[in-house]
Amino acid sequence: MNSSQARIDFGWQLAPANGNEKGSSERDAVLEAEIAALEPVVSAAVLVATAFRLRDEASLIDTLRLLTEAVRDLETRRAAEDS
Repeated sequence: MNSSQARIDFGWQLAPANGNEKGSSERDAVLEAEIAALEPVVSAAVLVATAFRLRDEASLIDTLRLLTEAVRDLETRRAAEDS
């Protein structure tokens, strides 16, 4: 199976991953925006896990603060979007 044969499930409808159907660029833009909003949280979580595994207490505390700030910013952004 090559990449042109890959299929993505959209409920009952299957569309090729490289399809040119209308609305795909808008959907892509929405998905990219959602991923971009989550990126700081995921990055901070990876840093927390790394500091924990390395047993580096100072870095763990710093990265936990970073994760807390990233989650707070994400929640603030989502609350503003819901309003």
